[in-house]
Amino acid sequence: MSQHIYPSTYQGQPITIMMSWDRPSQGFFMVIELEEVEGLIYSNLDDPKLIPFGGLPDSLEHFSEKLDELGLSVPQAMIEQIEQDAAANVGNRHVLYDQAGNIVPPGH
Repeated sequence: MSQHIYPSTYQGQPITIMMSWDRPSQGFFMVIELEEVEGLIYSNLDDPKLIPFGGLPDSLEHFSEKLDELGLSVPQAMIEQIEQDAAANVGNRHVLYDQAGNIVPPGH
């Protein structure tokens, strides 16, 4: 699976938004976690609207709507990279983004 990770804030607390393409399951996923305390704000596996898809929809549309609902966003470049991962059926890719939405080079 690929992993695209973007740091943000939610209700004044630091969070991590991870969105990705899951090659074995052929679907997308998204998890939003609090950084300083253990806790999930959102997980695709707990989303009742995604039950018919086994929690893994075949597009990012639902996650974009969920981010809007939570007052969050991710860089457009991140969405494009995830969609490219799906088109190429990429696995084992780990990409970090900075607050400005730029890809952080490995090792930084």
